[in-house]
Amino acid sequence: MNNSPELEKINAQELAEHIKERAQEAGNEEELKIGFAVLLDPFLRAWNIKPAYERHAGGVRCVVSGVRKDALYGTVIVEFKAPGKLKSEKEFSKAKEQVKRYIETEAVDPRYYGRYFGVVLDGYQIAFVRFRKGDWEEQEKPLEINAYAILRFLEAIRGLKRKPIDAQLLLEDFGPKSAISKKIILSLYKALAKPQSSRTEMLFEDWKRVFSQVCAYSKDKLKGLIGYYGLSGDIDVEKLMFAIHTYYTLLMKLLTSEIVTLFADSLIGSYLKRIEDARMRGGDEMLLEMEELEEGGIFKELGIINFLEADYFAWYIDEWNEEIASLIYEMAKELLDYEPATVELTPERVKDLFKRLYQNLVPREIRHKLGEYFTPDWLAELLLDEVGYDGNPENRVLDPACGSGTFLVMVINRIKEYAEEHYEIDKRTLITKIVNNVQGFDLNPLAVLASKANYLIAMAEFLRYRPKEGIEIPVYLADSIAVSRRMEPTGQWAVYMKTSEGEFSVHHEVIDKGLLSRVLETIEDCVKRGDYSDRDFKNLIKREFELKEESIDSLLELYEKILDLERKGKNKIWTSLLKNSFAPLLAGKFDYVVGNPPWINWENLPVYYRQQTRRLWDWYGLLKKTKGMGLGKVKRDMAMLFLARCLDRYTKEEGKLAFLIPFTVYKTQAGAGFREFLAKGYWKDEKMKCSCNVEKIHDLVTLYPFEGAVNRASLIIAEKSCKTEFPVYCVMWHNPRSKGIGQEAELEEIKKTTRQFDLAFIPIKENKPESPWMEITEKAYEGIKKVIGGSRWYKAHEGVKTALNQVYWVEILSEEPNGLLITNPSLPGQKKKVKQVKKVVEKDLVYPLVRGRDVKKWYVKGDLGYILMPVNGNGKTLSHSDLKVKYPETYQYLSNFVGDLVNRGGEPYKTKLKPYREKPFEDAERVAPPFYWLFNAEPSLAPYKLVWKVIAGGITGKAVRFASSVLEPIKIGYIEKESPIIPDASLILISFNDLEEAYYVSAVLNSSIDLLAIASYTYELRQETHITQYIKIPKYNSNNQLHRELGELSKKAHGIAREIYEEEREDLRDDLATVEEEIDRKVAELYGITEEELKEIKKCLRILKEGEIEEEEGEEEEGVVLLKEEKIEIELEPLLIKENESQEMEIKIANHLKTEIQNAVVKVMLEDKPLFKGEIAGIGSGETGALTFNSPKLRSGQYPLKVILEHENGKEEGIRTLFVRAAKVKKGKGLFDEELEEMLK
Repeated sequence: MNNSPELEKINAQELAEHIKERAQEAGNEEELKIGFAVLLDPFLRAWNIKPAYERHAGGVRCVVSGVRKDALYGTVIVEFKAPGKLKSEKEFSKAKEQVKRYIETEAVDPRYYGRYFGVVLDGYQIAFVRFRKGDWEEQEKPLEINAYAILRFLEAIRGLKRKPIDAQLLLEDFGPKSAISKKIILSLYKALAKPQSSRTEMLFEDWKRVFSQVCAYSKDKLKGLIGYYGLSGDIDVEKLMFAIHTYYTLLMKLLTSEIVTLFADSLIGSYLKRIEDARMRGGDEMLLEMEELEEGGIFKELGIINFLEADYFAWYIDEWNEEIASLIYEMAKELLDYEPATVELTPERVKDLFKRLYQNLVPREIRHKLGEYFTPDWLAELLLDEVGYDGNPENRVLDPACGSGTFLVMVINRIKEYAEEHYEIDKRTLITKIVNNVQGFDLNPLAVLASKANYLIAMAEFLRYRPKEGIEIPVYLADSIAVSRRMEPTGQWAVYMKTSEGEFSVHHEVIDKGLLSRVLETIEDCVKRGDYSDRDFKNLIKREFELKEESIDSLLELYEKILDLERKGKNKIWTSLLKNSFAPLLAGKFDYVVGNPPWINWENLPVYYRQQTRRLWDWYGLLKKTKGMGLGKVKRDMAMLFLARCLDRYTKEEGKLAFLIPFTVYKTQAGAGFREFLAKGYWKDEKMKCSCNVEKIHDLVTLYPFEGAVNRASLIIAEKSCKTEFPVYCVMWHNPRSKGIGQEAELEEIKKTTRQFDLAFIPIKENKPESPWMEITEKAYEGIKKVIGGSRWYKAHEGVKTALNQVYWVEILSEEPNGLLITNPSLPGQKKKVKQVKKVVEKDLVYPLVRGRDVKKWYVKGDLGYILMPVNGNGKTLSHSDLKVKYPETYQYLSNFVGDLVNRGGEPYKTKLKPYREKPFEDAERVAPPFYWLFNAEPSLAPYKLVWKVIAGGITGKAVRFASSVLEPIKIGYIEKESPIIPDASLILISFNDLEEAYYVSAVLNSSIDLLAIASYTYELRQETHITQYIKIPKYNSNNQLHRELGELSKKAHGIAREIYEEEREDLRDDLATVEEEIDRKVAELYGITEEELKEIKKCLRILKEGEIEEEEGEEEEGVVLLKEEKIEIELEPLLIKENESQEMEIKIANHLKTEIQNAVVKVMLEDKPLFKGEIAGIGSGETGALTFNSPKLRSGQYPLKVILEHENGKEEGIRTLFVRAAKVKKGKGLFDEELEEMLK
């Protein structure tokens, strides 16, 4: 136990006076040193710190070295000067330089300068010298010696024997791998599994309700927690998550209480020491201390009114037992080893501290599945820079989805910097302005507590100057967009909150008159006393508040409900929840609304919440769709509603809003209504309206800013004024690395290591802002606008969508007298599996199949699959009777899968086949199509087709890898007749009867001109049927020489590509490039595009393609791409290397099994050739093993690498595509090359 004097209880003012008295008695620095030692050495000895005094050429100094390697500081240097000498500006500067030189000499390397803390002292004045963020930090003028200066000095001394409050050190002691975290979480989980209190169950159920609103929540997404915390057996993952949240909040509460007691200028002393002492005294002393903490007692005592309110995580008090008590004591004891003064001495260590802790307490994969993405500091800094916030404390700032408080902390830090530059702002005024003008809301109870803690820590240095009446931390557990309202039968409006214990409501009059807090306090006081009858309560309300009778009756109902819950042991939270829930109604308007709203798709929200918010979607016009813009269901993101609602509700006229939102909203069908809102705002009448003027958008897609998650990000800045004027200024950021920007990176460094290009957003349809927005340079747009317009004569279709490929995609085993013997093997990545059978079917219904992976620019791979199509020559599905009679073998084959086929998901199958799921088969077949129905086969049976992939290219937010190829009928394998090739649903097609026309259209679409048009308005996952609705392809005319020439050039390109891919003729790539250059010139002529406009088009296309990293193809949901949840994950990095260079590669194996992987053998194969073989003795559960090897020297292209993991429990295999980028060939530069290089510098 630590018996040294508590810093918090030292009378620093008295000590400061004694030092000044010694200075009056001293004649020189030597005498001052002696007097100083008499006063300070007792404290140092009590802390087991031994000072060393030394003379040097410039005077006398005291050097105090640390006693531990992980301490806050390694050495404190005190440079003594003769009393009064620091009044001289010259002597003051000289003294500071002496300290700097000493540090530079002792530390040797600038990396270690920060381990020293310098002090200059003359008995009357004092100054501090530190090295932070690459520069010296010092006062311009010395400080008067007073209580605060002496406390700061003592904090630095004590920092020699204590750890700094640092996220990494806290993770080592309290993170998921620490012994204490596992013990406490398991203990809390056991208490939750068999709760003794009904209040515990109530809090858990209501936490689930709230938690489901803030994230894409499901039990399945939490299962990874079991292995992460080393648990096994039948675990309730929801209760485990609640236990983890409770542990995390305990850590926050204890650490924050310790920091606050240091800075609140009280004589309370260390709060952790109080808990330690209470434990030593035994009995219920520690329980009483923790009860006081959870009721906010210690914080209220220090003038912080609402730190612990609306808190779901105090339930453990009702489940208190010896195990919980001993573990919390252990946690408090461990925390006593940390120096709370870190907040003031090295504030950079603790910025948004609790965000970094939570990021590690719950695995990244789980957080991302739940839709939890924490904003890195550098991105928050960029947003505040771009919105123009300079820290002026007069301006009001709101983060309506504040999470752990990243933006709020950064705003407070900017206010502090602003105040330092504007000396007229005193600290008492400043703390009041901060809490009045910097606010946050969030629906996640854990995030709100973390945000409050971070907020409090950020302004800890001002707590000494708090007003007598105390302060309220303006961060509230509330829904920013949907406070529920309704009209009561009495004709009055009421607001209400739904919970696991029913509904609580308050009449709007109470809120409109600003009485909510006082009314709720009155209710809480009456409930606690327990002796107020209904009549007593009603009379009290009438006497205290001027309200209508209906409002008083409503409050009486509320009182009765809360009193009833109190009697059932289910209270202590409801009044504070109501106060928080209705806080948005009292917030008012803000100069700046900033943040990172939740990115959650509509369908992932709870049903009741969808119903609750639907009217808002409609109110802001966000339900509008763009015709033909997509296939399948529309995915609307909550971020769209958040922006519209927050601009309308919280932003002042001419105020600004800046949000991080999905980049895809500018392009998708789901974003049509949102884009119209961004352009115009909304107008119902003179009172109900909201203007919107988008000033700037940042394309951040390739920065992957959220811990490397591949979700396409953007930053939008809008002003609440006028209307948006197009073009909208856009900054496209390009990250040359394939990995995302690190969480701890600095903004200025990111600006240097990335490129930024000035582009513009312009709706693809003039005067129709709901249409997709093109990302393009204004100069290139002058040429591209000639391409926009649509091609009604060329309708694009989706390839054959079976909705159950394993039934229709077949493998031919042999030819039999009565047909083909086929089987239906399982397919990689399929969501639903069916039984595999072998069966003879008729030849006439088997066709060659082409998939997205088979298609490249100008080329379709010859190794095709097969598809069984029960349709006639016109593509119409054969009836049951026709198929039975004409193709009985096929009917028998399909009959194996009746149940699977009628239960196909997705439209139109789900609706059209519904009768089979509800009626007897004989009744259903009379009203529904055949059970094996294919709804879109007809276009695919055309003899000639032009095809392109729906999904192509890397994650860039632009469709820069769009490429088409012509399909002609072929004879293949066992199919004797020439048959049309059938594209699957991963391809889009245009059907033709004229082969020359197909080649002509391919030339036009594959040109750089059309590619830029396509790439600019859609993105890599949505290269769909809408292309011919937005791109104008002149109708083919065989009499037009230019059309024929383009067709011939296209044929030539297809032929060269075939040789390149099938004969490995890499030497022909220059020939292909020459043909493509000629196609570009001809297509420019076709559209009337000038030579200068073509140059600008190619320049812009190069910008959009700049550094694009090709990704392995595969189906992907719109939104975030997450790692697949596997028991064992195998990663191979990097997957992009340079041509003809050997590069070190790393294989990482993450073990999510419950047991250790032993004797693992890892093999890497390139086709059939072994590249590497290595062994790992063991990989523990929840751990990762790694091996490295050097890649072979390869030519440019794509190479499938098979990674095989063999271990005692089984075998895993996976294919990873290695991309080899071509080396740049030096050649003579043309004018275009020189201009582009200059532009890209």
